[in-house]
Amino acid sequence: MSKVIAFEQPLNERMRTFMRVEQLYARCLCYLHKDNAWDTHHAVATLIELYNLVTRGDLKRELLKEINRQQSTLNQLSHIAEIDQHKLASINNDLAGLALQLDQIEGQLLANLKEHDFINSIKQRIAIPGGACDFDLPAYHYWLAQTPQIRKDKILAWLAPFDIVQRSVSMCLQLIRESSRDNDCVAQLGFYQLTLDPNQPNQIIRVLIDSSYQCYPEMSAGKHRISIRFLHHADPDENSSQVKHDVNFRLGCCSF
Repeated sequence: MSKVIAFEQPLNERMRTFMRVEQLYARCLCYLHKDNAWDTHHAVATLIELYNLVTRGDLKRELLKEINRQQSTLNQLSHIAEIDQHKLASINNDLAGLALQLDQIEGQLLANLKEHDFINSIKQRIAIPGGACDFDLPAYHYWLAQTPQIRKDKILAWLAPFDIVQRSVSMCLQLIRESSRDNDCVAQLGFYQLTLDPNQPNQIIRVLIDSSYQCYPEMSAGKHRISIRFLHHADPDENSSQVKHDVNFRLGCCSF
């Protein structure tokens, strides 16, 4: 049975970072809600990935800039009579509340993990292939043997300071994605190119394709145009190659 698969291509570094944060947070929660010790291990490993990502740049500043940009865009819409002003005001208030809470964060994001001996011991070993064995990390092995609820509660406590960041990223991406108008397109012999309006605040390109085509899009995007090649990939053991037939798909430009 076929299904529609969505592929997204961020068009700037800010969107790339937001989408990485979104994926890592969702993956961590997915593993977290399972009882197996191996799933807990993957939740911890993903938490460490998230920590490494958010401490590499100034995510808080980028979020505040994006919220301010979106508020400015919403304010420009307030003069349009057809716009639901109550909904507009509600969204603006939500963004203002998130910005206020973000601004109150002192120091580095996930700073609670920076000097955490237990997390740091895992962080140092997990980068080594097979480095998180029980003889390498006996304290970690002991903790993984605790009840699932004890493990879940502890990881949730480690994640708690990040909640406002996750909610801010989620809302910013939601508003951007909801601005998309998907159009039916055809990639002739597996290739499609679109000229973008540089005056539009294009943030994310989204491609929706039916899985029955057994191919995926390889997107190359810039400020002025986007090129899409559809590659056949029915078997992971085989090399990908551009399809030699037309591909029907839906294309969305998220330009909020």
